[in-house]
Amino acid sequence: MRHRPRRRLSRAAVAFCTLLGLLAFGPASATALSGTETGNRGATADSARHALAPSAVATDDVRIEVTTPGNLFDPGVRATFGVLSARDGTVPWSVRDYRGRTVRSGTASIDPATREGAVDAGELPLGYYTLTIRGTAADGAPVTRTAGFAVQRPGPDPKRTTDSFFGINHHYRSAPGDAWDDSTGLAARAGADTLRVDSAYWGTVEHPKGEYQWPEASERVTADFAARGQDGLMLLGLGNSDYGNIPSTDEAYRAFGKYAGHVAEKAGGRIGALEVWNEYYGGFSSGVCSQSAKCYAKMLAAAYSGVKAADPKVTVVGASSFKVPLDWFEELFRLGGLKHMDAVSIHPYRAPGAPEGVALDIDGLKRLMRQYNHGRELPIWITEQGWTSAGRGGVGVSEQTQAQSTARALLEARAAGVARYYWYDLVNDGNGPDNAEHNFGLLRSSGPEADGLNPKPAYLAYSTVARELTGARFTRRLRTGDDDLHAYAFRSAAASPGGGAVTTALWSGDRTGKPVRVRTGKPVTVVDMLGSERVLEPVDGWVYLTATGAPAYLRAAVDEVEASPLLSLSAPQDIAAGADVPVTATLDNRATGREDGAKARRRTAVFEIEGEKVTLSAAPGRRGRAVLKVPAGTTPGSRGLAAAVTLDGKRAGAVASGTEVTTEPVTVDVSPEMSVKGAVRTDRLAVTVTNHSPDTPVGVTGIDWSFGDTSGTITGRDIADGGTVPPLASRTFRATVEGASAYAVEPVRVSAGLADGRTVRDSDSFGFSPITRATPHLVDGRLTGLGNAPKVDLSEVGTYNGIEPSVADGDLWATWDDKNLYVSAVVREKDHRTARKVAWLPAGDSIGIGVQPGKPGEGLGRWGADWYMLYAGDTVTQGPGVFVESLPKDYPVGPVPGADVRVARDEAAGTTTYLVAVPWKRIAPLSPANPSFSMTLTVNKNDGVQRDNYRSLGLDGWQTWGDGLNNWKLVRYQQVQLTR
Repeated sequence: MRHRPRRRLSRAAVAFCTLLGLLAFGPASATALSGTETGNRGATADSARHALAPSAVATDDVRIEVTTPGNLFDPGVRATFGVLSARDGTVPWSVRDYRGRTVRSGTASIDPATREGAVDAGELPLGYYTLTIRGTAADGAPVTRTAGFAVQRPGPDPKRTTDSFFGINHHYRSAPGDAWDDSTGLAARAGADTLRVDSAYWGTVEHPKGEYQWPEASERVTADFAARGQDGLMLLGLGNSDYGNIPSTDEAYRAFGKYAGHVAEKAGGRIGALEVWNEYYGGFSSGVCSQSAKCYAKMLAAAYSGVKAADPKVTVVGASSFKVPLDWFEELFRLGGLKHMDAVSIHPYRAPGAPEGVALDIDGLKRLMRQYNHGRELPIWITEQGWTSAGRGGVGVSEQTQAQSTARALLEARAAGVARYYWYDLVNDGNGPDNAEHNFGLLRSSGPEADGLNPKPAYLAYSTVARELTGARFTRRLRTGDDDLHAYAFRSAAASPGGGAVTTALWSGDRTGKPVRVRTGKPVTVVDMLGSERVLEPVDGWVYLTATGAPAYLRAAVDEVEASPLLSLSAPQDIAAGADVPVTATLDNRATGREDGAKARRRTAVFEIEGEKVTLSAAPGRRGRAVLKVPAGTTPGSRGLAAAVTLDGKRAGAVASGTEVTTEPVTVDVSPEMSVKGAVRTDRLAVTVTNHSPDTPVGVTGIDWSFGDTSGTITGRDIADGGTVPPLASRTFRATVEGASAYAVEPVRVSAGLADGRTVRDSDSFGFSPITRATPHLVDGRLTGLGNAPKVDLSEVGTYNGIEPSVADGDLWATWDDKNLYVSAVVREKDHRTARKVAWLPAGDSIGIGVQPGKPGEGLGRWGADWYMLYAGDTVTQGPGVFVESLPKDYPVGPVPGADVRVARDEAAGTTTYLVAVPWKRIAPLSPANPSFSMTLTVNKNDGVQRDNYRSLGLDGWQTWGDGLNNWKLVRYQQVQLTR
């Protein structure tokens, strides 16, 4: 069991509205339409075949009908939709913008014969919106349906650009037949000049053995590319049963080469590139050749010869690896792989972590190419990377975070010199909200909510980068004085006195919104992540913004970007639905003059947010503040807050914050808490009651709790001051738990009685897991210095995955000191299979250590999923080491510098003893200063099969406390606490 993922967005994540919506609407343009909307004005000719058939009778309960391709509207066109409802006479509808504001509303009348109606939301500014309708289900219960839509300027026309950097993956099965033409048109509208497709599988093209076909889907795909002016990247693979599926014999290699040549010939110059296999290093190879660089090199050589014989102009793309396994690449390059490819492809997935860091992997790959290719590099193509917006656990993030990741990943790749980038993927593969594979798309697929493709925010994020940066090259990263404050300059190739227009992309890479100022000598157009625009006028050469995780694009050559507290906006982290959000506007004039040597003077700023306005004035050395009240709305989720700021008479600022709207005015949360004195550990439940109301205090009268079979009550006499929780505040009450075994996970339940008669509840599963201060040693094969650290007995508190206790059974101890985090272990195993090298430890006999800041799952859905996946053990060729597969930004995969591992094997006793020391500085932000974090521990067993591969296909099974290393798509970390 694990803690529930806390999918709360940080204030920085919510403050995507720095510019999103503020730039679209300005301060006060939210409008409500009254009455009934029945027209479909503004429908274009292109939407005719998407219109409702008037004679059709709706069979669905309630559904939104997409009447314009992709629900994408040009500026100045009315946003119109159809509605189906089987049992309603009228259907209320509303439109919210990306900040969560309701900007349109009305009622659609339903035709009693066809059961259809229409929604006309009118003309809307550039931006992303959500349409919601409310009707009645078959059982009489109310039902809500939603669909995304957008008002956007189309991206660059593929026929008019030679920049093929912007690509997207697309499966024919996701949009077969006529839907294919529609969907690729939406990709082109987003600015994708090239698509990666998988419509010519080996087993379909060569069937039966020795006979070659050209499937109808392949012909349709290639013809569509030619007609639309898009370049194509077609996948070669992924197996043929007539040759044992994965090629491993000379006959199979020759056959694969013939198949590759046939595809190149039939594509007839309409496909510019062919990619040899998909994630051969990863999950798409098996058998004797699973993940083998030797086998792949032979298959690659055969494919290269076949393709070039058929069409020498076709680009052959090789490797197609999952992540960037440098040891696998080195083996492939050593075997001559670079001679048989024109470009190198990688799939550097980093979800749910931040995109920053891919440049570190790319630098390592470039070094290897130069080493094995006479100092030359081949172009690097990222042919897959994406973030899924699945709703529960694993690697899923919110749709807002997916959008931010889309933009930032494109910017990072462009800056790193990647030649092409293919987002994965265009359309959701299904409608399961919690299925990771169903939710990678930029577009939602047709389903119960809506009958056609409709955009997610990520579609607009992609489109905006493509529109702003097509044809531009990266020139430099500006110094900002903050590693997490990113400012990248790009220059277009267009001829001009300045050598082409400059665009500066600006964003924050951490969890906080950053008030900044930007030096510019003239008015600057600021484009937000979703394409809305605003012009800011400099005051004394500066404009002011809040940098968040949502990139903004400044159409100007920027001289400086630096932190500045002068203008800012703040709001409570959470607010009850229906309440007014107290938004604090701040004019901080205390640093003026010290920042840039200018003469200090009184400053005046007018903050304008959603129709509310306040004027602040501050003398030198002083600060002015005021609170504005803004409706939170009734829809749960992130609520963006943005203000336009007039500074000293000029529109010089756009600042932002955000809050999370909750439907529960009072919530309760339970977590473990420990303290140790001598050999005595005291365990407590920390029960935190949070009041989300901005006006009304809450009284807590008592709390019932249970931990496993133990239960109790926090009564009135244990609650001081009547248990009062002030508005927008939290209060923690504690209950001591007796007799709990360390590291044993139990079900936990709490219910808090409130003075007004209500009861709020929480449930979870966790244990009391102390990490004791101790510095262990391994002397003559025995562990010493563990003190009174409790043992993690995996036979008692762990689970087995793929192996029995007789294969491996471990006892582990987690301890710490000021320098290191330690994990000690004694593993009972009949034999010990030492990994060949450090990079192969995840598939060898090893100890796995997973750590993450905060509570388990707390980072999912926002920046904060900074997982470190560490594997420690001995190796044949490199000695002991620790290998990290990490998700934190700006952190490379590979050996952990400064980590120390000692391993002792006792064959007579059948035990392997480990002592692992990981420096705190290598797993920041974890540190003794933040004693509570999340952890999982594993004992890994190799399957003993000799192969030249790597990773989990060589793993026989594992024993684990918690989970999330070898099963990293399902996080089951447990909360731990450093104790003294």
